Amino acid sequence: MFLIEKINGLYVDSFGLAPAYKGFATNSYVLGVSAPSLRGTDCYEKMRIVIQAMFAHLTENERRFINRVRVYDSKSDLERHKENDFDEFDCDVCESATSKSEAELFEMAF
Repeated sequence: MFLIEKINGLYVDSFGLAPAYKGFATNSYVLGVSAPSLRGTDCYEKMRIVIQAMFAHLTENERRFINRVRVYDSKSDLERHKENDFDEFDCDVCESATSKSEAELFEMAF
């Protein structure tokens, strides 16, 4: 999906999936995306662009597993937020969290 969107100007260098709600809901994930091409873009516009790509390239069955989308400006931001499964907490909280992250990151190979 993201390889195809690179042609349209959306450059994603890595992404990750983490269980939504700390695993209390099965088959529900947070999609974290590192999209350097969207740096400086409004956060809602970033989500709109990524969600639009999802609707263009994923089936309804595949999309239903994505509960939330988080878009970051760089791999380092993505990796930092991975530690808290892409939940929106202050980074000081991320570093002191007691539960282990279940997020899995994937590098894009172009």
